[in-house]
Amino acid sequence: MRNFADETKFEVKAGDGGNGAISLRHEKYVNKGGPDGGDGGDGGNVVLMADHNLNTLVDLTRRKVYQADSGKAGAKQKSAGKSGEDLILKVPIGTQVFEINETGDKVQEFLIADLTRDGEKFILAKGGEGGYGNAHFARASFQTPRFAELGTPGEEREVVLKLKIVADVGLIGLPNVGKSTLLSVISNARPKIADYEFTTLVPNLGIARYKDKSIVIADIPGLIEGASEGKGLGIKFLRHIERTKMLVHLLDATKPNPKQAFTAINKELKAYSPELAKRPQIVVFNKIDAIDATKLAQLKKLKFNVAATIFISAVAHTYVEDLLRAILKYLPKITRLDREAPLKIFTVNDLSRLRFEVVKHGNYYLVKGPAQEKLAIKTDFTNEQAAGRFWKVLKRMGVWGTLKKAGATRGDIIKLGSISTEFEDI
Repeated sequence: MRNFADETKFEVKAGDGGNGAISLRHEKYVNKGGPDGGDGGDGGNVVLMADHNLNTLVDLTRRKVYQADSGKAGAKQKSAGKSGEDLILKVPIGTQVFEINETGDKVQEFLIADLTRDGEKFILAKGGEGGYGNAHFARASFQTPRFAELGTPGEEREVVLKLKIVADVGLIGLPNVGKSTLLSVISNARPKIADYEFTTLVPNLGIARYKDKSIVIADIPGLIEGASEGKGLGIKFLRHIERTKMLVHLLDATKPNPKQAFTAINKELKAYSPELAKRPQIVVFNKIDAIDATKLAQLKKLKFNVAATIFISAVAHTYVEDLLRAILKYLPKITRLDREAPLKIFTVNDLSRLRFEVVKHGNYYLVKGPAQEKLAIKTDFTNEQAAGRFWKVLKRMGVWGTLKKAGATRGDIIKLGSISTEFEDI
């Protein structure tokens, strides 16, 4: 059974709004009761929420569609329908959300959200609005409305979620240099450890605590020469170190040419992201318990253009505190990394209510405008009073007059989004 996933794709459907009710009060000794139809309930939203307890998207790989509850219809005695419950989908901190747009053979992904803080929420699909019941439309001059609004459908979209782990420090280095062992020694993580390459097949997170400070550390697996071109496991996990504030680069002190390994890994970082290659680094020679004093002296003469060079034995817990002190010393000097700015998602409420466009297409007129299209969706055109209100509202918006100027006459087809109706002279 899989226990890690850093990417998944699925569809979401928010709940539909409930229809408003058409009802007239019926009471004993009351000849003509007034309208008492209640409003429909709003549909539930589909919401993403970042949760620090999670470090994988695996729970969201089990379904292809996630749907929130719809709102209930209104009822008599001005009883409003119950709104649908929001569907909360919990994701790890560092989850990015991309909307899929398919045009012909071309598939594009657009970043729409980036959840980098615990508890941060994003409405992935907004629930439909409940329709007004006929009680809402009662006036002194119009005491018995016999129509109500329909609820609007909830939003639908297909999305891809991609995880970029958020950590203070990224542990990098060739396979089998002791990254997992070090992480288990300095933090609460318990990664799989063995003496062969690619023991670590998923990123591991741990929290190291030292001098009343907490440091989030990620062990990034699979980096080898050629990783940026897809060799080994590196290309799959390189993105997980993009958000780290600094890198701890482990080298094997027992190898004959550790500086060559350092150069090879940094070459892969630069090929993947030039900005990432500039991230501050601490070089750590591990396994010094397995070398003699002469070899140690030779290693100490090597020069690296890094913040610090530390010599440790993770297995023997030797000089590990020196590393923690160095991390704390240099970490506060690094400014907070700016996250990729999510794109603004525009909804009807962001746009002017009266903004619209009328375009003649052959034998029909197209009315383009979010408020106008929404009004059409909420109108029951089989109800004469509802249809009459629709045209009165369009007249107040200026749409009816614009259609007349464009040449529309009674009976012409008018399209608003997916709704078609006939032009009315009023």
